[in-house]
Amino acid sequence: MIDLAKDHLKKVLSLCGANRDCEYYPCHYENQSCLWCYCPFYPCEDENLGEFVKRKDGSLIWSCMKCNWIHKPEIASEVLKEITELTKDKKINDSIEFIDNHEILMNIKRRVEEKLGKDNSV
Repeated sequence: MIDLAKDHLKKVLSLCGANRDCEYYPCHYENQSCLWCYCPFYPCEDENLGEFVKRKDGSLIWSCMKCNWIHKPEIASEVLKEITELTKDKKINDSIEFIDNHEILMNIKRRVEEKLGKDNSV
């Protein structure tokens, strides 16, 4: 394998697999998929996956600490598949702009849940 291919594969593996080189790994559970380190659905406000917690100032913020769903390899892959299907005819920046829409993202989440389930257990 040429060096450029090796470098690219390192990037792919660090995103799509369990990134054991990350200082925070595992942030949810062992062998999790790190593809969605930053969840595209945040804040989903799905009480099966997270909860509102109080900040020191008394305001509320959505916490995903108990969410395992997006980190399951089959879920992470299906979310990526849904996003790439919706953006296949767009340039990267146009794709980001298109996907940066809460309604579109929640529809993706619903489709993945319908296809693969909503089980949050590991």
